[in-house]
Amino acid sequence: MKAVILAAGLGKRMKPLTDKVPKALVEMNGKPLVCHVLESLEKGGVKEALIVIGYGGEKVKKRLGRKFGSIKLRYVKQAVPMGTAHAVLQAKGRFKGKFLVASADVIFEKGMWKKLWEKKGFGAVVALRNEKKPERFGVALVKGKKLLQIVEKPKKRLGNLVNAGAYCFSQTIFKELEKTKASSRGEFELTDTVNALASKEKAGFVLYKGKCLDIGTLEELKKAEKALVSETLQ
Repeated sequence: MKAVILAAGLGKRMKPLTDKVPKALVEMNGKPLVCHVLESLEKGGVKEALIVIGYGGEKVKKRLGRKFGSIKLRYVKQAVPMGTAHAVLQAKGRFKGKFLVASADVIFEKGMWKKLWEKKGFGAVVALRNEKKPERFGVALVKGKKLLQIVEKPKKRLGNLVNAGAYCFSQTIFKELEKTKASSRGEFELTDTVNALASKEKAGFVLYKGKCLDIGTLEELKKAEKALVSETLQ
């Protein structure tokens, strides 16, 4: 199993912790966020990972080196932060066959990765989870085994299934990434790329029911630290 880890984010919402280190190296219970992600991937069966770095990238390379446990590490730089779709595009030509995509600030239980990997028949497979306050996330519309669309932060309630922020892509994703246009924020969004595949009935999903620690702010970091203290991720 192979994975791309998105670790080029600036982490503006986690200042002042990100004034001197990239978000991926912000520590949670004495360990960088990206290390928690790598541990989950390793336990899930990943043997090779490409880490997309940006701001503070050299610090990430110095901290992690060329191997993490049984995972062989490689790096590619996203010189300008142009969004998640642009970040994944940096992996073009680096892998053969399908690959997982993880974020350096979203931590899952190990079983989710194998579940994503084993889902067949789609160019893109997205991990979805149930959320009590779905309006804060990208809400997923599904039919049968297919993903129809991801609607970012909808103004009206469309359901409780949201994008968990983990994917498995075939090589066909790169053609769609290259065609993805900038959003109203001026960034190239991975959800737009996934929606393009969904419109062609080439996107599927898996439902994730385990623990998910999505850490985008200082408040979420504190909550995640408490969660890890009370229950170790399996």
